[in-house]
Amino acid sequence: MKPYVVNRHGRLVFPANFLGELDFSVLETLDQFTAVIGRDFEAKAPTGTDILSRVESGGYPRRFELLRDLGQNLYWANRYSITMFERRPTRWRDLAKRRDDVYLPVLTPWEDSERKVAAVEQAFRALPPTWDAKAEETIFSLLFDLFSTKLYHATELPPIKPTVAEFLAQPEALTFVMPEYDPDYPVFTAEQIFDANEDAPELEALMRWAMVLHNQYPWDRSRTELRGPGQIGDDDFVVAFHPRNRDVQAFIERVKRPGLATAPDRAAQARARRSSRWRRIPRSGCGRRSRCSRGSRRWPSCAASTSAPTPT
Repeated sequence: MKPYVVNRHGRLVFPANFLGELDFSVLETLDQFTAVIGRDFEAKAPTGTDILSRVESGGYPRRFELLRDLGQNLYWANRYSITMFERRPTRWRDLAKRRDDVYLPVLTPWEDSERKVAAVEQAFRALPPTWDAKAEETIFSLLFDLFSTKLYHATELPPIKPTVAEFLAQPEALTFVMPEYDPDYPVFTAEQIFDANEDAPELEALMRWAMVLHNQYPWDRSRTELRGPGQIGDDDFVVAFHPRNRDVQAFIERVKRPGLATAPDRAAQARARRSSRWRRIPRSGCGRRSRCSRGSRRWPSCAASTSAPTPT
């Protein structure tokens, strides 16, 4: 991945701010990986309960702060899948059942979801716009569509997903199931994401996050359910997780190997720190003093991107 791209507006865009890429070739243990995820995704990302509490206490002064928290929450909820896997809806009868490189997510139903979803929608409608009402409505529509159909509790997601065979051996396990799948479901192209263009740098960053998150769920989310192995019909579709590249699969094989030490040495820890490509950017702007193509003293394409879910 290039460290930066010049989009059609002549503006610098840093893909590492919104595309989930880690160098798994230098990660040797699960402890290393979870430390990187904890630092870049979990450190400042609010849970659904945190957002509800802030809504109920009147803690959001404007729409941007709520949108930022929604974006951070959703990146955090996808912290393992966005860095490790490609999601491919597959008909159950056609899904490989014995391969060691095809996985299924095991999910826990989201508690008190209706209350949290309703509170967020009501809060957004009641809050004043921050910079651009139209752009903020567009971002909210993308994020809220994901938030309102997020069936699972994200706090204790396992970083290593079970293979299909391992899923079948867990009668109580639940995974995504849908009655049908449209392979032409609309998604954003990489060019559309790079070319996102808003006057407020913070909204431009949020727009890209929202577009990337939308692409993580390219199916009709309103018809998706959580079901166990015995409740999936041959013509139902499940969401198969495939490793993004060979390094991810090799990492999974390493950490599943019996007797692997979990505590990394100092050299391994240093390599793991370098493996994270997320850029740490303050909430209010990236702080760079060079001029962008618009003459601003901030980089518009990366301002307001914290890291990963501080995010991405």
